[in-house]
Parts: sequence; C-alpha cells; structure tokens
Amino acid sequence: MGSKKALLIGWDAADWKVIHPLLDSGRMPHLHSLIKNGVMGNLVSLRPELSPMLWTSIATGKRPYKHGILGFTEPGPDGKGMRPVTNLSRKTKTIWNILNQNDYRSLVVGWWPSHPAEPINGVMVSNHYQRAHRPYGSPWPMQAGTIHPARLIKNLAELRVHPQEVDAGLMRLFVPDLARIDQEKDHRIESLAKIIADTTTINRAATALMHHEEWDFAAVYFDGIDHFCHGFMDYHPPHLSWVKEGDYQLYKEVVASGYIFHDILLGLLLAEADKDTTVILVSDHGFHSDHLRPARIPGEPAGPAAQHRPYGVVVVSGPAMNRDELLYGSSLLDICPTILSLFELPVAGDMDGKVLINAFAEFPNVQYIPSWDDVPGEDGSHPSDSFVDPLESSEAINRLVELGYIEKPDRDQKKAAEHAKREIHYNLARSYMDAGLHGEALPLLVDLLEQWPDEFRFGLELAHCYQAIGRAAVSRPILMDIFTRKKRKVEEAEEELEQLRKEVELSVDKKEKREELQPRIRSLLQQASQNPYGISYLLGVACHAEGDNANALMYFDRAEKGNVVSASLYVQKGSVYEELKQRRTAEKQYRKALSIDSENTDAMLGLCRLKLAGRQNEAAAHQALDIIALRYHSPLAHFYLGCALHRMGRLNDAIQALERAVRQNPNIPEVYHRLAYIYKNRLQLPERAACYKRMATEANQRIRQLKKGTLPIASELNRPVSDLFESRLCHIQGEKQKAMAPDAIDKTIVIVSGLPRSGTSLLMQMLAAGGFPVLTDRVRSADEDNPKGYFEHVGIKGLAGDNSWLLDHGGKAVKVIAQLLPFLPMSDTVLYRIVFVERNLDEILLSQEKMLSKRKNNRKRPPSALLKNGFYRQLEKIKALNAAHAVPVLYLQHQDCVKNPSAVAAQINVFLGGVLDENAMVSVVDSSLYRNRKESMPACAGKL
Repeated sequence: MGSKKALLIGWDAADWKVIHPLLDSGRMPHLHSLIKNGVMGNLVSLRPELSPMLWTSIATGKRPYKHGILGFTEPGPDGKGMRPVTNLSRKTKTIWNILNQNDYRSLVVGWWPSHPAEPINGVMVSNHYQRAHRPYGSPWPMQAGTIHPARLIKNLAELRVHPQEVDAGLMRLFVPDLARIDQEKDHRIESLAKIIADTTTINRAATALMHHEEWDFAAVYFDGIDHFCHGFMDYHPPHLSWVKEGDYQLYKEVVASGYIFHDILLGLLLAEADKDTTVILVSDHGFHSDHLRPARIPGEPAGPAAQHRPYGVVVVSGPAMNRDELLYGSSLLDICPTILSLFELPVAGDMDGKVLINAFAEFPNVQYIPSWDDVPGEDGSHPSDSFVDPLESSEAINRLVELGYIEKPDRDQKKAAEHAKREIHYNLARSYMDAGLHGEALPLLVDLLEQWPDEFRFGLELAHCYQAIGRAAVSRPILMDIFTRKKRKVEEAEEELEQLRKEVELSVDKKEKREELQPRIRSLLQQASQNPYGISYLLGVACHAEGDNANALMYFDRAEKGNVVSASLYVQKGSVYEELKQRRTAEKQYRKALSIDSENTDAMLGLCRLKLAGRQNEAAAHQALDIIALRYHSPLAHFYLGCALHRMGRLNDAIQALERAVRQNPNIPEVYHRLAYIYKNRLQLPERAACYKRMATEANQRIRQLKKGTLPIASELNRPVSDLFESRLCHIQGEKQKAMAPDAIDKTIVIVSGLPRSGTSLLMQMLAAGGFPVLTDRVRSADEDNPKGYFEHVGIKGLAGDNSWLLDHGGKAVKVIAQLLPFLPMSDTVLYRIVFVERNLDEILLSQEKMLSKRKNNRKRPPSALLKNGFYRQLEKIKALNAAHAVPVLYLQHQDCVKNPSAVAAQINVFLGGVLDENAMVSVVDSSLYRNRKESMPACAGKL
C-alpha cells in the first residue's frame, strides 16, 4: 500500500498565521491546490528550535540527543577552531540512507546540514551550494564536497544565481518603493537580494534534477522564509510601536511577498512531479508574526530563535491520502516514519516519531524493526575518514555570523573550539529536557554553570531542570544570585551611560564624539534594557513548587509591575489560585494567558483541570482534545482526557488515553492509580489492577529518589519514556500479536462479533466466500430479515455455561454477539482474533424493532433511549475487556462494509494473514440489503 514516489519540501519557519490570509486572498494558489487534495495541520517543533537540529530530526525521526546534530557549529576535527555543523557529526541514518539500502534512488537538495554531499544512490546537493562567496564577476568555483555525483558539478554550477543578478523588477515586488532607498547606507536591500538569489538557486537545481534524473524520493530544503522573517518580520503588518514609520512603509510587503514567491516556486516543483507522487510540505517551526513578536533579541548565541513559534506546518497530498481534511497531533518526528510507510518499509523502534496514519485514506499496515542502524548494507553515508576543507568552513562561518545565528569566533583557535563545544553541551542538555530526560541534562548544566558563571542562560536552564524534578528549593538560590547580578549589571550600565552622556555634552564636537562612542553606547543600552524582574517570575515558580504560595504571588506581582507580562506569568498565577481553591480567580488568570497567546497549552491544561474539578466532564474532554490537537506529546492532556472519559463511561477510550499518558511520561503515579481503579472496580480484573498499583508505587519511589538527588543518572527515570512503560506493560499483557502468520491459522479461532443486527452475518458471508472456514449449523434458515442466512451455531447461545467445546474448532470463524465475548474459553493452545463490526445505534434499534414486530411478541419493550444507553455502555465495557486481554481486534464500520467492501475486504485479509480471495468477498455484498439507515446520524461509537 502507498505511493512509491515521494517529494519532501522544507520551508524553514513557514507559519499558518501568515499563510492563511494569503490563501484566503488567493495569493498562494499552488499551496491551496495541495491542501485541497490532501491533509494539513500544525507540526509541533522541538526544543531548542534551532534549524540544523530540527531538519535532521525530520530526516531521521529522532531527537537531537540521538542523531548528534546539536547546533550551528562544531569544533574542528583536530580540536582547534570551529566550523559550521556538518553531516559528519550525524550518528544515525536518514530517510535517504534507509531508502538507499532498499534500492531506491534519491535527490537531496540544500538540506541543512548536508555538507559534504553523501555518496548516495542518486544526487545530493549540499547546503553550501547556493551561497555566493565571491563578488559578482569574479570566479565562483564550486566548493569541494558540494555535489554528488561529480559529473553534475559543471551543469549545476551554471544554474546558480548571484545576488547582483536579481532583477530590479523582481525586487520591486518585495519593496515597491525600491528607488527611494539609499543602498549605500541601507544594506537591507543587499540582504534581500541574497535571500532571493539563494532561494532561486535551490529551486533551479531541484527542478532540473527532478526533470533530468531518475528518482523515487526527493527532498528539497528552502531557508528563504526563515531569512525573510528574521530580516523583515518587524515590518510586517500590524505596525509595531518600536518600528519607524518610514521603515514600515518601505518593507511591510517583504514577508508576504516572500511567501508568495515560495508558492510560485512550489508550482514549478509540482510540475516536475507526476500525479502518483505523494508530496509532503513541512516547516521546522513557525515564526511570531503578531503581538508576540519580541521587541528585543537576546544577546546570546542563537538569540534570533526567540522569534520562533513552536508550531510549524505540514501538508500531505497524494493518491493514498485523505482529501481536504485537518491533521491533528503531528510532530516533526513523524515525517520520516510516514515516508517509510509510504514505501512500505518498516519503522524503527528507536525512532521517536510515529506514522501519520490519519493522513491516509486507508490505514497503512505499519511494520516495525528495532533499528535501521543495525541493518547492514550500502546506505550511501560517508566513509569514516571524510573531512571538510578548513578554508571552506571559514567562508560558511562568516555567513552564520552575518545572519545572527552565532557570535564572531574567537581568534584563539582553542577558545573558539571550547565555545563550540560549550554550545553543543548546552543544546544537548536542552534536547534531553525536551524529551523529559532531566536526569541526563542535570550534570551537563551544572558543569556549564561552573565553567561559565556569567552565562545567565545556563543558570536559568539549570533552575528549570531542578524545578522539573521536584527540587525547587535548590533552584531558588541560583535564581536569586542571577537576579542580584543582573540587577547590578543593569545599574552599572545605566551609570556608565550617564557618564558617556556627560562626556558627549562636554566635548567640542558633540557629533564626532557621539559617533566615536556609539558602539559602546549601543552595547550599554542593550545591557541596561535587560529586565531583571524576569527573574522574579522564576523565583515565583520556585516558591510555588515548594508550596510557598504567598511568596509566589508576591514575586509574580513584582514581575507584573516590572512589566514582565507574558502568558506564562498568568498561567503560574492561575496555578497558585487553583491550589488555593480560588477557582474563579484561577480561571481569569488562565483566560488572561490565552488572551495573550491563544495556543498556550499550559493555560488550556489549567482550564481543563478546572472543568474536571467542576464535573464538567464533556467540556474537559473537549479541552483536552484541543490540547492534543496542538501538541500530541502532552501526557497531562492524555491523563485529563482519560479521567473525563472514565467518568463518561467510555472505559476503552479512557484506558487508551491513560496508557498514552504513561507511555509519554511513566512517572505520573496518579495515572496508574486511575488505571488500577478502572480494572478493579469497573472491569473486575484485580490482578491487572494490582500490577498498576505496583507501577504507581515504583513511580513514587523514583520521584522521591530524584528529589533527594539519590537517583542514578542511568536509572529508569531517565530512560526514553515509552520504553519504561512498555517494559512494564509486557509483563501485564504479554506480547501482543502483530500479524497472523500462515502457520497460526489452524490454532486461531476468528470471532465475528458486534451487537445484534450490526452486520455480523454479512461479515460471515464475506469470510465464507473468501475461503475461510466458518462454523455454522444452519439451524436457523434464511428469511426476510437475513435473506442470505444467519451463519450461526446454536451452541454459542450457551457460552455462559458450557463453552469448552469451542476450543475444538481452531482454524474457523464463528459468530458471537458482543455480550457473550466475556465467556469465550481461555486456553494456551488456542488463539483468538476478533473482527468487530460497529453500526449506528439508531439503525441497530430500528432494525431490531422491525424484526421483533414480525414475531407477534406483545411483551412491553423498554424505551429506545434506555436501550441505546445500555448498548452504548455494554460496547464500551466490551472494548475495554478486549484491550485488557490483549486480543487482536479489527474494528469495522457497517456502513463501510456496504459502501466500500473492497477496502474492508483488504483490511480483513491483512488481519487474517493474507489468505483470502478479496474479489470473492466483495462479490457477496448486496448494498440493497442496507435497509435501515440513518445517513445523518453519527457512528455508534462516535468520537467526541
């Protein structure tokens, strides 16, 4: 299943907040067409939001601490100096390496980082290809290692566009009043020309290669939108108070024009892809374009990342995809597994992402292997002795300095290497924290702060880390020290600024003196503008974590008075008031946070808790689903959803939500307690409940050890969160069956189940026609209600008493109504697989009523609403029991069986080992027998 050709397009920093108005006004027609014929949604980013790390996660499906790309730079191989990050630091295979091992041919253009180009089966054009590092008219040689294979160097070199070749007419589309600008003084036009030239170059290379070279997979990366935004987002409407009116009028069209420009180039790319190609367009993060745009960029390495938004974009369009639908809960880690699924290749268990199965029109049959890194074979990666020319590294470093991604390297080569290593360790610690591995991050941050005590960011991150592991008391003195020193630095800067002002006033030539002192004044103004009261907010967080709510509110109020107003501040205030049982005040604070940032998931979690506390279960469930739609990896949202669904009687859905919560974070004891309660009191499975009780106890022990600082770094608390829960779960449930092997058929009983009149007879007919033996005694003959027969066995009615006889019928399918499933006989020698059909409950009740009315039964029947509620609760309990016993279940919708029988037949065939005749199965479906239908009603197990 799935397309054998895929095109992955990367638009760095693309954001729906800018795109939607352009789509609505018809100015991005190619993207609009892609969305209309596919699915779209947010793509959750990772911390830290640094592009080389993120694009490597997209290409590998793994977090940065696994793949090894940890920033913009890295030390030189001899430990001297620094160089731009290269793919030589990557520790794992990318999607193109995996495809290479499976005889697929790839084109990779401009991916960051992809220098030096890897010797893959296909073509790789590295991220150093497009940069013009020589003046116009001078020789512009291609750097070594930029192109693989070498036969394409000459042709691809000729496709490059120099910034000074960019047509003035094209520039006026970005800056209509171009003629008014004095380019001797205003170098922003030069920057704009570089971005346009680089973007055009990448597109020309990609379209030429797609046209002339054979390919199965193509990946094309554009950094243009990110650079347009970093250079010109301050001028994007609405007008910001700190932006000069003249600058705003000149450059207000640049960002929107940049997006329109990318849409034009998208059209050229799509023209080179045939109709059978699956196209995936993604961005690694978004970019603040509204009132959340920061007025000041932090004066630290990678400071411009403060302008990034945690939600990028994803669009998936292709022959196997859904049409014009929204995609929820997607992460950039999901892209690589999804592409593997398109090529019908297994997903690796050591990947952190999942297949975006909801993008597919029909769910793919996802297979798994432990790791692609353990699979031998030619993968097109670099030999171990590969290296990069230091001179070329120097050119690329200068470009990173220009763009503001890094500081100018120290001339002392040893210090420069230490600086690069420092940033790698800092980014590694942040990647660990983003994955919930705070124990791994802690020693890195402690070491960084000891070596560089004046780098406040290390102290702040360390304080966050201590707070996350419940050691808030340790974080408070760190924060107080930072607050004191920051305040002192601001005061010193203000004093020196006053002295410089006096010096200017006393000078003979004030203008000359001001120009002489300008660099120092600019630096001091930057230092003086740093608001130390931001630390008050963090001190409040520390007090709150210690249970000192009075001081927490004092610090939060101090931060607010110091003009440190943010969504996070109001979230924290709301949390304090929530603990003080002042729920209305708490709700006001959470809503204040959302008025600042409508996508703040912490504020949404607070509102969800308040709704649960007020027993507003359905509203709480909807709130939790809103959070999950934005950020799928949110264990508390899954926990709260599970609590709400439990109260609503949706036990199976509740269990699934709770298990997702502990897969994402196995150290929340309350989740295990909730699961234990459900299994003991609702499902009467005390052994399973006891297992969850033990897991809750273990989680509490780990948390206590971590708070005391006695938990070893290599402990279970620091294992990838899914591994710990899965290792426990397999002891409870045993290994779940994945796909039925042909040799397992004889010892497997296939149960066809559902509520009476849900379509079980139809499924039995399909299985019989497909060649699967069915167990039926034909005691009840066909009639008007079931013209093709009931396919029953009379012994099934007595399963609650004598059921042992069923064990003798391995290798057959038998019909069992849903209410009798708990009475199936258990045995070590027989396996079960359940094909469970669901149908709209109103249709079921209508069909049952018509059937009973023909039998002249005058017994008074209960109201349909009461029956419907009873059936619903029975279904939920049965689903939960199925999940508890780890029996493989294929859930089908009756409507699909009738309207799309070929798809259903394919699903059943895969589920039962691929031995059935699908055409014969489809041939027995008679849509005219679908007589009791309610098209407008939701499915019987409808989602929220």
